[in-house]
Amino acid sequence: MNRWLRGCALALMVAGPFAPALAAEPPAGAASCSKAEVTKRRRSAEKLYREGRFSEAVETLRRTKETCWSALDATDRGWLVSDLGLAALRAGQPEVCRQVLDEAPAELDAGSRVAKAIAHNRGLCQKGDALPVKVLYRWLGISDPSEASAALSRSWSYSIGLREGSLPGRRDRDIDRCTELDGVEWADLEDMKQIDIGPALSQRQRCWTMKRLTTARPSRVSYVRNVLSTKAPGTVLPSAMAPPTSYHDSAAPDGAGQSWAAFAPKLRFEPDPERPGEVRITGEYERGQLEPWAVGDFNGDGFEDIVIHRTMSYGGSLVEISTFLLTRTRPDDVLTVLEQMD
Repeated sequence: MNRWLRGCALALMVAGPFAPALAAEPPAGAASCSKAEVTKRRRSAEKLYREGRFSEAVETLRRTKETCWSALDATDRGWLVSDLGLAALRAGQPEVCRQVLDEAPAELDAGSRVAKAIAHNRGLCQKGDALPVKVLYRWLGISDPSEASAALSRSWSYSIGLREGSLPGRRDRDIDRCTELDGVEWADLEDMKQIDIGPALSQRQRCWTMKRLTTARPSRVSYVRNVLSTKAPGTVLPSAMAPPTSYHDSAAPDGAGQSWAAFAPKLRFEPDPERPGEVRITGEYERGQLEPWAVGDFNGDGFEDIVIHRTMSYGGSLVEISTFLLTRTRPDDVLTVLEQMD
């Protein structure tokens, strides 16, 4: 923690998507909202943050504000909105950051540490309007979105042939760079050995992602950042991400608004301890992995979107590989699939 934060005694540096915190004042018991209890909750939120459980940390702060606002004095209210505002900013929600900080008690002494902390965080919120496009997956072959255009034209170390009779107008029948995949469907490619299908699919999906990175813009607000770091990612991921092989013993997903966890309640979605930021999926027969590849505004609506790569097997050697472009425009909704590349 840097010198300024130590001086202001900010206890929390949390980040994660959350709903705008309103000054709701439901009845709260004196014990549950005592100074000691509120301090305990703030420390709990800080611990969650340090563990990378950003959304849970934010939810802890939000609940504390909703239930204990009326029981807190001006100073404690000030520290709470200061922490919550900073959390909103780190979650990619500068508008919510400003809204929360506007609820700071007017009676605070302008020279107090808490007032200075609020003023500092308000300045950060004013600067935090644009959320940059980011590459999250190192095996995408680039580290920055600005490298995507050049990478699309870069040749691979191998080639994929076109099926005989497909796309007869193309003279060059070997594909060895992303730009040569334009207009090519999977069915246009020649038959491959089972061992080669997975790498070819993944390469095609990397090209698909990099092409979208060339037109992605900075975002104004994010409700997708750190979705795979939540305590229960299956409750916010859509059932449309479930591979068709998982429909074996159940009906197909029922459409928009249904979470993957609701569709397949026996699946477990857990952080992968060996691959930070990724989620491991396990079930009676299922094994899978979710990898975040990139974030940015890919459709021009101002909201941040996320590219997630999914691999999944269902009781055998066959692996379902797909990449999804997902978004969310409200903090409590299940994510929506904008595009899918199989």
